[in-house]
Amino acid sequence: MYEGKGKRKEFKLLAIALMLIFAFTLTGCSSEKQEGNSGDKQQTEQPATGGSGDLNPSGKKFVIGWSERALAGTPWFEAMVTAAEELGKANNCEVVVIDAQNKPDKQVADVEDLIARNVDAIVLDPCNPTAILTAVESANKAGIPVICVNSAVDTKENPNAKIETLITSDNYSIGYGVGYELGKLWNKDAANVAIMSGHPGDMEGWQRRCGFISGFSEYQYEKFGASEINVVAQRYAGDWDPDKGMSQMQDILVSHPKQINILFSEGDAMALGCLNAIKSAGESVLVGSIDGQLEAIEALKDGKINAIGINSAVETGKAGIEYALKVLHDEDISTRVYLPSPTITKDNVDKFYKPGVPFL
Repeated sequence: MYEGKGKRKEFKLLAIALMLIFAFTLTGCSSEKQEGNSGDKQQTEQPATGGSGDLNPSGKKFVIGWSERALAGTPWFEAMVTAAEELGKANNCEVVVIDAQNKPDKQVADVEDLIARNVDAIVLDPCNPTAILTAVESANKAGIPVICVNSAVDTKENPNAKIETLITSDNYSIGYGVGYELGKLWNKDAANVAIMSGHPGDMEGWQRRCGFISGFSEYQYEKFGASEINVVAQRYAGDWDPDKGMSQMQDILVSHPKQINILFSEGDAMALGCLNAIKSAGESVLVGSIDGQLEAIEALKDGKINAIGINSAVETGKAGIEYALKVLHDEDISTRVYLPSPTITKDNVDKFYKPGVPFL
């Protein structure tokens, strides 16, 4: 159950992404670290089952600790945790949730608290890929399995800290899909692009924007035989905040009036804030984002957003409980679990539009 983890697979088309990073001097893509698990176990990939069926055949009461990176006031994380709690309750599990408030030191203390409570397993959404490693190692020593969801830890920095699996969307591929769709809509051989990022140092955001650049450029290569994408601005909206996204977009549009052709937002919430700035400025911009928030899907139906890559909060939360229970029942699991992540466009939006459901 506690073998080490193998080295992670290279991203699809990573060479293209890296060349583009250097070509466009996009500092965010070139400077941040990629995650990896250390150890000797073969890493594989598989889709989650969606958390359906009887996940606790033993009927035993389990206590699962959930350390969430930032819960209060962050709807995507709230939707993920709510889905986890509901599935846990349906399978005779008490889910103990602690909000780290995006503070690495607090999250370390939170995990130590869960260890002291002698929980059966810990589901961890880390706010920092390395700061939490000492607490992960403590859980390992206590015999408590750790499952990561949404965000990764960089166990290369501490080989003694081991996780059972990482459950996430393939963020590079999600970004790639959105980029490719926006490339088709733009359908020209040159574009000025603005990128709205969530939080400095966030590896998932790094993957998304690098995927976006590759996907957009791939379409240009196929159609025009060359790629010309000019990233004129990249800004951070502070923990994916829509109001900060709006103010950052306002500044971009003032600095580059009538120059921005495309906006790629690493999260739907920020994209919604950016839409307000775009509307106020009276500009026309193609917009792509990632998550699957109801308001963003409605904006896509209205033609205000053009492509959304699904990063399902609900399925991530369910999978966290599902795989914790698999480990507790000594089932063999993949060292990385990728959730299905299709791209929503105007052609298929009705398939994904669910009124009254805040997040997919």
